[in-house]
Amino acid sequence: MKQLFLMLTVALFVASCSSDDDGGTNPPTNPPTDNTGNYFPLTVDDYWNYDVEYTDNNDSNNNSSSSDFLYVASETNGSFDLGVNTNDIANGAMNGILVNGTLERTESTLILDGSISIPFPGFETSSIDFTDMVLYDLNAANNSQLASTSGTINQDIDLGGDIVPVTINYIVSTTQINNNSSITVNGENYTSVSKTNFKLNLNVSTTVTFGSQTINLSILNNQDVTVGTNYFVENIGLVKSETAINYQVNQNTIELLTTFGIDIPFPTSGSATNVQEMTDYMVAEE
Repeated sequence: MKQLFLMLTVALFVASCSSDDDGGTNPPTNPPTDNTGNYFPLTVDDYWNYDVEYTDNNDSNNNSSSSDFLYVASETNGSFDLGVNTNDIANGAMNGILVNGTLERTESTLILDGSISIPFPGFETSSIDFTDMVLYDLNAANNSQLASTSGTINQDIDLGGDIVPVTINYIVSTTQINNNSSITVNGENYTSVSKTNFKLNLNVSTTVTFGSQTINLSILNNQDVTVGTNYFVENIGLVKSETAINYQVNQNTIELLTTFGIDIPFPTSGSATNVQEMTDYMVAEE
């Protein structure tokens, strides 16, 4: 179970997939204000240290404490790549997203091009690619959507010894909660905070044949399987990220497959949180 939750939040991103991706939404035009600011310093060798707490809400035996060392690894023509730890494997959910993409910062936005793997065993060969995913926008209205990319992935998986076709519909989106937050992290109070969400929504279905009968089954009804809340601070960067992981396999599908002696090859429900909090940092003045 713990391995599944970690895959949900910090899975390594891969490039190969069979998807129909409509691309991302560009930063909003005609912003309501004209705010500027550096809420994610990006100079090579800038770094941030984080404490990371993983909590399995169903089984405390899976809880863990760890740390991350996140740093700016390289810059090419205004695009930046981050690294984490010595093996580029992140413990923090948002760190895992950041290091497996390319960042670009404007005077009021932070934009990510990247790819997220499908977070269930059996789906490892599929991934979700996105471009122009706006992580914050200092001129966006409160609770406004910043970016969204959706598509469909078709894949065959092993379901109880039978290879069946699966259709995965996904939406990756970001939302600007507000640009006037304050937050206390490890005893330090921060103002000038841009608070945003990063969300993955999935709908998974399949078609199976029992004897002469063909049945369409919903594996996952439309649901937000991960929702990350991020706090970016001016001239510092990401000081905290809280990621909630929740999913429930369709109960009717569980009962039907059980009737035919078929086991779903991953846990049928889950609930966990992944919280990363900055402990110290070093950034160059820009």
